[in-house]
Amino acid sequence: MAGLLKKIKKKFGKGFTFLVVPNSYGSVKSIVVPFPILVLIALVIVFNIFVCIGFTTQVGQIYQIRKEIWDKDMQIARLKREQKEIQPTLETSLQIVEELNRLKAERAKLMSTWKNIQQKGGRLNSSVSRSTSVRIPQYTLISPNEKLTTLEELNVNLEQLERFIREEQQEQDNLHKQLLAYEVKLDHTPSRWPVDSRKITSWFGSRYHPVYRQYRYHSGIDIKVGYGTKVASAADGVVSFAGYKGGYGYTVIIDHGYGYQTLYAHNYKILVRKGQKVEKGQLISYSGNSGTSTGPHLHFEVHVGGKTVNPILYLKN
Repeated sequence: MAGLLKKIKKKFGKGFTFLVVPNSYGSVKSIVVPFPILVLIALVIVFNIFVCIGFTTQVGQIYQIRKEIWDKDMQIARLKREQKEIQPTLETSLQIVEELNRLKAERAKLMSTWKNIQQKGGRLNSSVSRSTSVRIPQYTLISPNEKLTTLEELNVNLEQLERFIREEQQEQDNLHKQLLAYEVKLDHTPSRWPVDSRKITSWFGSRYHPVYRQYRYHSGIDIKVGYGTKVASAADGVVSFAGYKGGYGYTVIIDHGYGYQTLYAHNYKILVRKGQKVEKGQLISYSGNSGTSTGPHLHFEVHVGGKTVNPILYLKN
């Protein structure tokens, strides 16, 4: 490096002479520039070039920064508009949760009433209190992160609401299916009086038999009716017996499912056959005096699980 500088100084140490030649007539002038001055000028030129390049770069950077600031300002303004528009929807999502909880509370009341109805229908233990309540936990919106933006919080709420609505729809469908199933069971539960008469001449249980002249167990009730009175099915079911049955005379037995059977005895004419489906209130026979009987009447029995029970417990008042 030192050798190179020495060569440059030796070659250009006396400086440079610049000739100024005019385009028109005139004398040619010479200007002698010493080498140090020339180096200084070169350094000034190089410095200015670097300054110019640096200034240009800084201007570009400043322009880029200003553009980023502009973009950020636009993004902030957009987010503020979105937040202003989203806030009512976010509040609506909270209102929807309140409405879902109200519906859930109503469903809890229905479930409580439903259990009471089941209890009355014999499907629950009679020791269960009539005031049985069903406790159902409320729906609660849970935010996994307190630093969520309004839009993110809304999206989380909407996802939870969709799940809550699906759950509530499923629970409502299940309750509806249970009610429909119980309605079918009620249709198959003996509850209708088989004849229009409500006058009972002989009650269920031990009684003095008018024919055998002794106390015997009476497996049903005797309803006073005239000869040829219409006899109807007490519930939906299938005829399991239709014919003459010893002391019962002309008898119809209907299997209602769910463990229920009913028996209609001492008829004079049977209108149904074994295996035939019948509906509650459908005409099945005409009352009479067949079998062991002292006069026209209808002997009516209710069997639950193969055992005879007091029919009055099932017949509507």
